[in-house]
Amino acid sequence: MENKMAIITKRAYNAKHIGTVQFSVDCYDDKDSGLRLFYGDEDDHVLDRMECFRIVTLDEAVDILPELKNIIYKNDKHIYYHFNDDGSFYENDSFEAKDVLETDPFLNAFMKQDK
Repeated sequence: MENKMAIITKRAYNAKHIGTVQFSVDCYDDKDSGLRLFYGDEDDHVLDRMECFRIVTLDEAVDILPELKNIIYKNDKHIYYHFNDDGSFYENDSFEAKDVLETDPFLNAFMKQDK
């Protein structure tokens, strides 16, 4: 998928479960897809700690949640997708988790990557 990358929390990655997807139009570089992948119940304690997430390819993300193929390239705005256990999803303009930062703390991950 064109060597694009996404940010995923380690909890979502290790559990192989993505419950919430944030699509951000604020991308760091050409490798940044704008996708931020969450288990779905992360709080400020997690979001404030860079060690709580990792960078994955879009192919790796789709392996975890095949439904991502339906939304990866259709976005041109800042939006959240929340996935249900049956594979369906709905759009929302908020994370819907308690005490979540309004900013995109994961954007810094691309700045810290060795190039």
